[in-house]
Amino acid sequence: MRFARSKRALRLKTIDSCFQDLKDSRLIEETYTVDEVSDMLDGLQVLVRGEVEMELINTAHTNVLLLRQLFSQAEKFYLRLQTDISELENR
Repeated sequence: MRFARSKRALRLKTIDSCFQDLKDSRLIEETYTVDEVSDMLDGLQVLVRGEVEMELINTAHTNVLLLRQLFSQAEKFYLRLQTDISELENR
């Protein structure tokens, strides 16, 4: 859990730095056209989307690895595990 929390905090810092970089590098003029603002926001959207997507992928992979480890340990002790997907979705 600590590892996941630290990875999540790192990703959030990266997203914060994306916004700060945009402010520092692109917001230096007094006025902007609609096209300039649109271009800035589109670039920021791409960066943030990439960071969030990477975090979601990493979280999913970590969960799969944890489940594999749990199931393999259960097999060693001849335990039979069953999952109820509808119950998981309700929680």
